[in-house]
Amino acid sequence: MSGAQVVGLGLCTPIGTSTHMTLASLRAGLVRYTRTDVLDEEAEPVRASRLSLLDDALTRTERMVALARQALAGVRPLLAYLPSVRVPMYLGLPEAGLGPQVEQEALVEALLAETEGRLEIVQVHAAGRAAFFEALASAQKNLHSGRAGALALVGAVDSLVDGVSLKAHVGARLHLGRRNPDGRIPGEAAGFVALARPGALKSLKLEATGVLLGTALALEPRPFTQRGPSLAEGLTEALHDLRQDAATGTRRVDEVFACQPGDSFWATEFSRAYLRNASLMPEPLRVHVAGEGLGDAGAGAGPVMLGMALHRARWRHAGTRRTLVYGSADGGRIGACVVEMIRSTREET
Repeated sequence: MSGAQVVGLGLCTPIGTSTHMTLASLRAGLVRYTRTDVLDEEAEPVRASRLSLLDDALTRTERMVALARQALAGVRPLLAYLPSVRVPMYLGLPEAGLGPQVEQEALVEALLAETEGRLEIVQVHAAGRAAFFEALASAQKNLHSGRAGALALVGAVDSLVDGVSLKAHVGARLHLGRRNPDGRIPGEAAGFVALARPGALKSLKLEATGVLLGTALALEPRPFTQRGPSLAEGLTEALHDLRQDAATGTRRVDEVFACQPGDSFWATEFSRAYLRNASLMPEPLRVHVAGEGLGDAGAGAGPVMLGMALHRARWRHAGTRRTLVYGSADGGRIGACVVEMIRSTREET
């Protein structure tokens, strides 16, 4: 396989502070929705998917730092396989707009300190739910060209549950409540995926869990922020590009994982893009939405849904499994990828 190999995964979410806990909780259908101290226009508490181990008084950046540090612990041991080089990292962050501005410099410094300088921040993508996919595309390109060496980390983190962000949801009337039954539940998440250059597994002595067959990026001209009906032009384009890619378009995917919250806007977007790219889609259609278990985890949903795509416990059928994972940001940036699960040699013996 010519795509970048997935060799590690670290996650931290409100339903689990490790990869295993998060994926097992999602599979079991567990949620951590809670009533917060922030009140909406009906004087009702705003609900959020919040990691209870963190102090409610923490700022958005402080919560993101804590989540990212914990998620990074899941892939940090892989740095030992390249003891003499700094591993490049590609980071996805929230888009500008809703909630307070993220202190990007403080977040990056915390991650570098957590790994004692073993990481090198190559590129930061502030694109919301599309950010992780933009980071994946950058990493895959550099792995193929040799610029990234043998190993790269791709991460994304977001938090929309601090007090200021919750009040911003109320002000924008985005939260799920009595006056807005089509609203969303704010959430948070962080994740890091370790990618190895094709052909480097033997020298690194690592085992892959999946292969990234392709990525596609697009821009929606009529995004959610314009508050009009979705025409799904951007998602249609991204899925079309994947369908035309020789590595991903040879057969249907087996499942779809969407990084979206529960608003009907996103269901309409997917439905229209699906009908225009039916030959790529699973039959029968199987779609899993991040908002069902995580709430709106923003940029942090990407690595979590990719982890779900490679979660073996969900797949009991013979043969390989291909999954489409995509994310659409409120501002219009869109990213998607197709990942294929690789059965481990231990499973085959």
